[in-house]
Amino acid sequence: YMYCGDGIKSWHSVENSQVQEAEEADNGGTPAGFFRRFRVNHDLVRFPRRFFDLTTIESDPSGGGDPIPQIGQFDQLGNNAQFAAKLQENSHQSTGPVWLRFEPFILHVMCRSMKSASVLMNLARPSFKNVGLTSWNDNVSERRNELKSSSKNDNEQLKGGGPRYLVSIVGDEGLDTPLSLPASPDRGLFYDPRDEASVKNAEWLAQLVNERHTRNWKKIDRFVQAIRSLDDNPVDASTIEGADTFALHQTDDSLKSAREATGLPIPRSFDVVGDVVILNSLPEGDRETQRMVGEWITGRNKAWKICIARVNNLATSDRCPGEGGYVQLAGHHRNPIVTSHYEYGIKAVIDLEHCFFSPRMAPERLRLSQSVARGERVLVIFAGVGMEALQISARTEAKSVLAVEKNSAAVECLRRARRMLERNKTATCPGGGEVAAQKLQIEEGDVLEILPTLEEDSFDRIVAPRPKEGVADGDLGTGDAGKQFLRVMLPLLKSRGECHWYDFAADHELPHCERTRNTIQSVCDEIGLGNVEVIHVAKVGSVAKRQFRVCLDFRIIR
Repeated sequence: YMYCGDGIKSWHSVENSQVQEAEEADNGGTPAGFFRRFRVNHDLVRFPRRFFDLTTIESDPSGGGDPIPQIGQFDQLGNNAQFAAKLQENSHQSTGPVWLRFEPFILHVMCRSMKSASVLMNLARPSFKNVGLTSWNDNVSERRNELKSSSKNDNEQLKGGGPRYLVSIVGDEGLDTPLSLPASPDRGLFYDPRDEASVKNAEWLAQLVNERHTRNWKKIDRFVQAIRSLDDNPVDASTIEGADTFALHQTDDSLKSAREATGLPIPRSFDVVGDVVILNSLPEGDRETQRMVGEWITGRNKAWKICIARVNNLATSDRCPGEGGYVQLAGHHRNPIVTSHYEYGIKAVIDLEHCFFSPRMAPERLRLSQSVARGERVLVIFAGVGMEALQISARTEAKSVLAVEKNSAAVECLRRARRMLERNKTATCPGGGEVAAQKLQIEEGDVLEILPTLEEDSFDRIVAPRPKEGVADGDLGTGDAGKQFLRVMLPLLKSRGECHWYDFAADHELPHCERTRNTIQSVCDEIGLGNVEVIHVAKVGSVAKRQFRVCLDFRIIR
């Protein structure tokens, strides 16, 4: 469509005259938020000369487009005399410069759970680039308690209440360009009916718009097909962990029927990182059977390009399988196995053979980013490929984010992701992706060597997703439970600053994790830092049978 005015689909209330008069004064008499549309069209531009003829924009408001009212947000106001008078009063605005705009596909969906939101985002990402979780509200316990005795089903109980997760899906086929100058609004910059030589420009504009229409429709159709595919391959939302993890369990009826129908040893669960499906172990059977399993899995989603199975344990300090640690079962051969992975609209680059990454930690990373306050200086150690650092940089108003990692392959992935962050349109921090990339600093090296060189009492928040050190960790571990890292890390934390410390605990230690609390307090006593105030203890993932990754959020009171 074409429009005149500010290009903003909003209007301040007529009753709020004092505010509006002040805004008009500030803008030289122009009412803030004025917006008027012409020639709205939801189809291809079939008559370029008529559609882009600005001399007839008042007499021919449709220009061959949709035969609908053109005033925009005032269409639904009926006989509201105040707004009608305001339109008449400001009708001179339609003589200003004329702009051409193409609006891409925009969809906002309110989901009841993080898991259902994850399913929707996974279905949308193969079609649309800008997909993410824009807000959430998980305060549901009181609502559930109130309705506990109700005879209604769960959906009816939660209607109008309960947790809400807002998923935003936005296309990238936009266009916004001026068609005229303010001094001569009826004379087009590209097409003027009085100049026959400019006809090709009208056809060129129509081509730009029509190409965007076509690409937009194809993406919508692909998204619709992905949604409809759930009917053929039902997915239980309760089996989804994280933003990009797809897990199938033995209790899934569709999985049981698939095993019976195919006779294949389909695994109980698998992870998806980017376009790669990862099995924790090789399926039973010969090489041909394993290939058929891989093809069956990748065939469930067009976005899944290859299927690999891990054959090495995560025994190294980098917690990665290493060269040859995966066997590719299906898809085009890829070496090295590198992919780009979206999480809530933020992209990370991951070298799966040489870096550790778990998509099941996505909700935890979202929780971390939502804990960061404006102006904080954040330190992320054991940063890996940097998804925590990227999320905090892109989604918060942190002043600076420093990521420390010694794995050179992971550092290179993080540097590539930072370059892509500069162009990311979904970054919600002030200044967008460019500012987010600028405030993210990367240090390559051992935490034990780099942290002593940093200034003490300089960070408001420290994120420490410590990797598991094999049998040295846990309730029966023979190691020091990370004390060497705590000794160099804690002096950097400001008084009453917050630390997110990750440890490993057995089921009998939950939920208080006294061993981990005592470890942190003993280090504070050793270096004379004061008392530890634990804010939050949470189980954030399983690492083995009855063994869990836990996170302690704590402050040091000096």
